[in-house]
Amino acid sequence: MLKSATAIAANLLERPLKIGKVIEERYEIITCLGRGSYGISYHVFDRIKQTPVVLKSLRVHKRILKSGKKAFEEEQKLLQSINHPYFPIYYEKGNMGRIPFYTMEYVSGKTFEQLIFQEGRKYSEKETFQIGLELLQIMKWLHQHGIIHRDIRIPNVMIENEKLRLIDFGLACTYNDGVTQQLDRDHIKRMASPISDFYALGHFLLFLLYSTYEDNENSPKKSWEEELALSGHARLMIRKLLAIDEPYRSCSDIEHDIVNLLSQ
Repeated sequence: MLKSATAIAANLLERPLKIGKVIEERYEIITCLGRGSYGISYHVFDRIKQTPVVLKSLRVHKRILKSGKKAFEEEQKLLQSINHPYFPIYYEKGNMGRIPFYTMEYVSGKTFEQLIFQEGRKYSEKETFQIGLELLQIMKWLHQHGIIHRDIRIPNVMIENEKLRLIDFGLACTYNDGVTQQLDRDHIKRMASPISDFYALGHFLLFLLYSTYEDNENSPKKSWEEELALSGHARLMIRKLLAIDEPYRSCSDIEHDIVNLLSQ
């Protein structure tokens, strides 16, 4: 209860830094990219490197908690540990007075949230699962390195130069592949298990599939299975990803089913 009240107060009182402000005589604020549960991200210009980068600072309601500070440090360690074009490159950390921050590569592409809701992009079933297959390769790489992202959503998946990039590791965690976790459907999104990312992939695919759906305000509310005209194969895959049916246990099983769907 106290944590929720603190977060609400932070949202009301915490203001992003002003455009043009220079941090540590180096990073000039270009714009605020957004606020997450842990941090506020800015598009800034690095005067030393002479290049745009992203600066992420820890939010006030997380700075007052040891757990919040520790999680911010763990996020940086994790991002430093992964070196792959799928993900933004970690640069360095610093402090604005008492506010810790770190900088990383600026990904210049667009998120699927922007593509769908700002540009009106529409994705067919086949296009959706082709994108899902590419995203699955990113997930597979993470899982093979003992990492669960736990926040695979349309604002965190980007297209840059026709390639997918995955950003925002604020909720990511490590996991032991040798430890079998009991499925907890009430907290599936935050499980330290690949099933958490599979669940998120299911919702990601639904957002893309809904891009072609024409809503009728006068029609009664229906489930996604009733509203979307999906093939039987696609519907069964989504049900397994969302753990409605017995869930997938590996990226390889999902990949096998997507390849079969695309070949039909």
